[in-house]
Amino acid sequence: MKPIQSLPASAARGVRWALTDVDDTLTSGGILAPEAYAALARLAAAGIPIVVVTGRSAGWAEAHLGEWPIEAAIAENGAVAYRRPRRGVARETLVDPTVRANTDPALRRALARALAAVPRAREAEDNRLRLYDIAVDHAERVDPPLSAEELARVIACFSEEGCRAQASSIHVNAWSGDFDKRRAAVRVLTEWWGYDDARDREAVLYVGDALNDEGMFGHFPNAAAVANVDRWLDRLSHRPAWVSSARNGLGFAEIVDVFLAKRESAT
Repeated sequence: MKPIQSLPASAARGVRWALTDVDDTLTSGGILAPEAYAALARLAAAGIPIVVVTGRSAGWAEAHLGEWPIEAAIAENGAVAYRRPRRGVARETLVDPTVRANTDPALRRALARALAAVPRAREAEDNRLRLYDIAVDHAERVDPPLSAEELARVIACFSEEGCRAQASSIHVNAWSGDFDKRRAAVRVLTEWWGYDDARDREAVLYVGDALNDEGMFGHFPNAAAVANVDRWLDRLSHRPAWVSSARNGLGFAEIVDVFLAKRESAT
């Protein structure tokens, strides 16, 4: 990983879309950093469509779309996406074709097993707003956070029931279906913006912070991370190209500031 300040002006100039994680990337301690919100506004003012790509619930994604200067929101680690309504066009929704509702018996069995196997784990508070995945809290309200061994045990319970599970900075997200953040991002960009994955990967700036961002880090050449990615580096096979010096929402603002300055210097 290189410092974000070393991002080439030519790379900044080629970016057409900005995608970002939410928890611990835009937020600090669960609160949206004002500097991160201002950075989103600067990106939007520069004409860059912004898509948030989060493990949070569909309900949270709908709220983000209504309140933030973003064009689309991908939720539940890729299960569902919403696009901001445009003139003459109602709000559009994409649901992954392989997804199953979170009432799936295998998911429910795995959740019960995980909570029994790791007594300190708990269901995420926003599970009531979820449609397709289930989240187990390992660091949002659990203090101290689950250990690496406890986290691995939770993930194993879902894997053993044939479900997919990935850890974000705060939750373990689990689901039945063949999707993830990367697949959803490519589909959203393709269907809603005419993106060509073979041609346009370098036209995407992605910002994340955790294990469930690894697919994005490995896929997009201009993927960046906020500094708190350091918690997960020993478990990442694919790392981002760039990293901020600041953490959480301040790191996101730093990445945006450098990106926009490089973009302007190239014109």
